[in-house]
Amino acid sequence: MTALLLSVGRADDVGSTSKQKSDSPPLLQLLRESRAPYHTFATRFVQHKRLAMLDVTLESEGMIFFRRPGSIRYEIIAPVQSLLMYDGKKVRCYAFSEGTWKLLNSPGATAVGQVLRQIGRWIQGDFDADSKMFEIEVVPAEDEGGAIHLVPRSEAFRKYIQRIIIHVEKAPDYRVTRVTIRESDVDVTEMCFRQELRNQPIPEGTFFSPEASEACQALFPPECSDPNEPEKTES
Repeated sequence: MTALLLSVGRADDVGSTSKQKSDSPPLLQLLRESRAPYHTFATRFVQHKRLAMLDVTLESEGMIFFRRPGSIRYEIIAPVQSLLMYDGKKVRCYAFSEGTWKLLNSPGATAVGQVLRQIGRWIQGDFDADSKMFEIEVVPAEDEGGAIHLVPRSEAFRKYIQRIIIHVEKAPDYRVTRVTIRESDVDVTEMCFRQELRNQPIPEGTFFSPEASEACQALFPPECSDPNEPEKTES
């Protein structure tokens, strides 16, 4: 995974062009246009990581907050709480231990922050920077959604990551529902997103304070309701 983090991080230096946008497959254009009105995103996720060597699948749950152009809060809630935040200037990593958040000295924090910003761009429908690093193939689905396959152009990169698949659904507007990272034929990491919030008020301190954790979790309503629909008042 280290190679993925470092390689994806270098994509931040690649500028997008109007030609890339005009040449985009229809699904990419529809996803980008659908996401354009939104300046903040928040979503819960479940992550499964299959490790063939240990014959085990690890599961974790968490939430991600994005604010354009690049602020991120990535928090694992269970089984062990951990946190990564990027406020547009600096990446900070924390672990929750003995009832308090502890700042970690992580040499790889910058690289991790870069790959999370990349995932943030995917959720926002921005794939312009990826064409330099990946061959992009769009596989449409009958329900008007589809899958966006990113295959690394670099042979050295493919030794660590064979393919990244971004799954897109139209329900009712276009959004990313899953990201699958195939590290090998048997080792796979999958993030499934649910309860996406769009343009909702973001709790104070989301992108720089670990203490905002409870407020961030409280932002998500019961899963049976649509978090983007205004509450109905009784007449």
